Amino acid sequence: MQENLAIAFVPVQDWGALYEAEKALCVGTVFQDLNKPFFAAADEGTDNYHCDAAESSQQQERERMMAKIQATSFVLDDVRLYLDTHPDDRQGLTLLNETLAERKKLLLAYTEQFYPLTVDSMADFYEKDPAPECYCWQKGPMPWEGACV
Repeated sequence: MQENLAIAFVPVQDWGALYEAEKALCVGTVFQDLNKPFFAAADEGTDNYHCDAAESSQQQERERMMAKIQATSFVLDDVRLYLDTHPDDRQGLTLLNETLAERKKLLLAYTEQFYPLTVDSMADFYEKDPAPECYCWQKGPMPWEGACV
């Protein structure tokens, strides 16, 4: 006779209240119903991208924009995972499309102000200004140089 160690029950996730992008990145999910912390911790807020006073205003702006891109990208990934199990959910599809457009806009703004972060942002920038200097990977510091930590 074979015995089962356990039988798992995983309820189907329903669409519910959502966190703002920055809060979602901080707590680890865009869906408020899925935020089930395993331990109590002080809420330190959602802004984990503080700059030292000695840092340049350009560095502060670069980090502010990167934080927004990261938070938006996180929401995009979380909603995409939701849609893996709910492919016909209209609210999920709407949020996915809105978040894709927002991320594209943020990446283009970052590219225009600093340098491209992705090949797609480079291509979008090139569409606006097809000059050779649009391929400006060399204008930005490498990740290991500490530009956006």
